[in-house]
Amino acid sequence: MESTARMTPPASTERYGATAIGLHWLIALLMIGGFYLGWIMTDIPGIMPTKLKYVSWHKWIGVTVLLLAVLRLLWRATHKAPSMPSHMPRWQQGAAHLTHVLLYVLMFAIPVSGYLFSSAAGVQVVYLGVLPLPTIIGPDKALKAVLRLVHIWG
Repeated sequence: MESTARMTPPASTERYGATAIGLHWLIALLMIGGFYLGWIMTDIPGIMPTKLKYVSWHKWIGVTVLLLAVLRLLWRATHKAPSMPSHMPRWQQGAAHLTHVLLYVLMFAIPVSGYLFSSAAGVQVVYLGVLPLPTIIGPDKALKAVLRLVHIWG
């Protein structure tokens, strides 16, 4: 009788470490939470205290994601990723790599576009309600509209 272990490809002993896995899931959870808050806050009409609270939390999450994405990128630059399984077709390896790159782009583009959107709207981001972040660009209605779309579609 043939063993089922012979039919499955050998598992790689190489895997991401605890730091990379922790950063992955922390960023993923924060992005999901930020998306949810963004979705909810845009349905609240006018300028209500609850909406302002959600907007602040949304911005804080975005800044945190950006900081963690920088940390993750630095970690990735100094730690080799596990190899792709040898049995995986080349096109799937390429697709996996492209998807990984696109996710990194989104981890940076979404928070940066939101930060710039706030700046173009003339609203300073105050991280965690205590640390005012620099305003990179001044108020600009046209740029605000473009950055809003970039942020939403991201």
